[in-house]
Parts: sequence; C-alpha cells; structure tokens
Amino acid sequence: MLIDAKEGDEVVLLRVPGIRLAAEQCRALIASLWSHSADAPEHEGRFHVCHGADVEETYIYVADSRPSQASNGRQLPDRGIATFLDGLNQAYANAGVSVLTVTRAIAGASYGRVAGWHYVVETDVLPEAESDFNAWYDQEHMPGLAAVPGTVRALRLLNKTGAPRYHALYLLETRKTFGSEPWLKVRATDWSSRVRPNFTNTKRTMFVIEGAL
Repeated sequence: MLIDAKEGDEVVLLRVPGIRLAAEQCRALIASLWSHSADAPEHEGRFHVCHGADVEETYIYVADSRPSQASNGRQLPDRGIATFLDGLNQAYANAGVSVLTVTRAIAGASYGRVAGWHYVVETDVLPEAESDFNAWYDQEHMPGLAAVPGTVRALRLLNKTGAPRYHALYLLETRKTFGSEPWLKVRATDWSSRVRPNFTNTKRTMFVIEGAL
C-alpha cells in the first residue's frame, strides 16, 4: 500500500520493538485496532509489514481502502486509539501507534520494480531550523534520493499524534542502494551539512519488507 500512497492519504503506524511479529500476530493487532473504531474498514491488502534488518522490531503500516469525504485522505480510526494503545502496551512493552499523513510522494528511479527493503528516518528538528529543514527535504534531499538507481518510492509523512514528528521512508529494491555512490553523494551536499545538526530525537532504521498481508 505504500507503493500507491498519495499526498493527503492517512496511515496508521503500529510500532512493536523487541520482536518480529508473525503474519497472524500482525493481523490480530490490526483487527484489534479497528475493533475500537465505530466503523471497521475494508482493509484487506492495505497492510505493509516490515521487520528490522539489524534490530528486533516490527512496523505495520495500515491504510483504509475507503475514501474520506472529510479530507482528501483515507478514513482511519479517530476514536479508541488510546484504549487500543493501553492493550497494546500490555501485550508488547513500549509498543506505539501513530496516525501519519502523507505530505510528499515521489516515484523513484526504479519505480515499478519490487521493493525488498525499507529505510526509515524519523526525526524532530529545532524550531528555528524547521523552515530550512522542510525546504531541504522537499527541494533537494528527497528528490535526490528518489532519483538514485534502486529507489522504488520515496515518501514523507507527518506524525499527527506522536513523536518524532517527521517520518521519511524510502522503498528500496536492494539494500545495496543504501550506501551506494549516488546515495552518498546526495547525502553529502553543503545544504545537508547545514541542516542535519538541527535534527533532534532522531531514529534511523533499515527494514526488510515482509509484504502486504
């Protein structure tokens, strides 16, 4: 579903650190989330599940398949998330749930190929540098990484319900894309060097994509 995500879409992200959840466990979590909502969505095929490549962690991205008339995004649970989170933390320590809005979606140089890897950068930024940070991401950094051979899709999302506030993700054909010469060239610009010291609360994670359940 992240391959098809558009600007304005909303996504629920379930984070479960310290464990690689099996497919059935992921399905059970998603069903439990929507059991606390007034309307259960038609979410078949709307799950994107990935596991940490270097750490024990599971991320599950979920989007509803029904368009929302209230916004240009997708209708997601607006009630009951706190109740769900209480139960989630009883089952999995330090687990979390956030509602994200897609703010930028770019087809990569390898769009149309199968993405096997998923690189995520989650961060906040110092308030005085936020304008420069967003301009850098939208004008140079994300378009540059999207243009690297092996990048299938690049997305920016805004965390509406938690932190870190900014969530960037890159769907990659192979792990070799990350750290390739073109990738490193994009990261090494003067603008990058100016912006990056203003990051706070930053988390970078490489995931293996387990597929859309």
